[in-house]
Parts: sequence; C-alpha cells; structure tokens
Amino acid sequence: MPLDRELKSQLRDRVSTANKSNVDEVTAAVEEARSTLPEDDKDYARLSGWLEDLASVAGGSVPGKFD
Repeated sequence: MPLDRELKSQLRDRVSTANKSNVDEVTAAVEEARSTLPEDDKDYARLSGWLEDLASVAGGSVPGKFD
C-alpha cells in the first residue's frame, strides 16, 4: 500500500528543511514511514533517497551540492 499522500507531503517538507539540530528526529520519522512499505514500492525508494539526503545533512553537507 502506498504511503499516505498527506504523510508523504509532511515528510517531504521536514526533509527539505532539515538541519543539524533536527536531522535525527526527521531521519527517525522517515525510517518509521519507510518500515511500513514493501521494498519494491516506489515510495520506499523515494524515502531511501531522502534518507541519503538526511545523511548528508547530518554529515554537515548540503544534499545535491558537490564540492
């Protein structure tokens, strides 16, 4: 079953505004939502990408920006 549209929108907003002070909380929310999805679901893949972006934020980088 795909991710609820409202939840996906809320998570997307939180991911896009994540910073060092809240990245752990946002990561936990994305991981929790992803755990409800089968691995072959397109939203699972989308959330996996968001987790990669959040890992960049946690590491002090800006997602999508290359030095």
